[in-house]
Amino acid sequence: MRTTDIDRPENGTSDNFEDLTWLFTCDSRSRGIIRQGFDEAALLWKTVKATAGDILEIGRNRAGSTVLLAAAGPGRAIYSIDVKSKEHPECERFLLRAENKDRVHRIVADSRKPLPGVTFGLLFIDGDHSFEGVLADVVAHWNALRTDHAQFGLAIFHDAVPNENFRWRDESRKVNRFWIRLKNRFRKQKKPEIAPDYEPGVFSVCETLIELGLAVRSAEAGSMLVLRKLADLPRNFSEIARNVRRT
Repeated sequence: MRTTDIDRPENGTSDNFEDLTWLFTCDSRSRGIIRQGFDEAALLWKTVKATAGDILEIGRNRAGSTVLLAAAGPGRAIYSIDVKSKEHPECERFLLRAENKDRVHRIVADSRKPLPGVTFGLLFIDGDHSFEGVLADVVAHWNALRTDHAQFGLAIFHDAVPNENFRWRDESRKVNRFWIRLKNRFRKQKKPEIAPDYEPGVFSVCETLIELGLAVRSAEAGSMLVLRKLADLPRNFSEIARNVRRT
């Protein structure tokens, strides 16, 4: 069986443009319509190339990532779920091209409900970043993630791991940090001087998947984490995840 762990530069397999992000300064300043850093988008591209079968995207926003998924996986069906459609005009034009319009299914619905009878080779979760939100999305769709044509099923999560995407911004916010510190003296619920660069709820669910032997880390870039699926969820996964929740 051919494995699909994402090739890394240190392994001597860097022969594509998306493998060379280490040549660039990659942080939140390179975000645009897609709302991802350059290195994160490159990892998403590579993850599509490392999988086969249909693709499920949770969270579409302006559809920048939907465009990237469509471009990286020509001919593959893409199911993109969001609670509303607000595509950027350029993304809308791209997705309406003849080669895309019939295979990219933009679904307006609750992502916490599974899609009956549909399986996927790639699951991209970038929707509700709260603990309960990402937990519900995983419970709804994880078991539909399958190995396809000897290529492992991969799940990729945005805002899942600590990173330095916003370090440049926070270093210059001394006045803002002082103001937060001052306000915290009078608040019951304190706010951090520097906002977190990832979502603890996403991180917690991913760590639970790994610790239970349901997945292994495959790659990461910026806040993006790729997991290779090893097994379906147990019936009590939600209960376990809540009991070991990390804050």
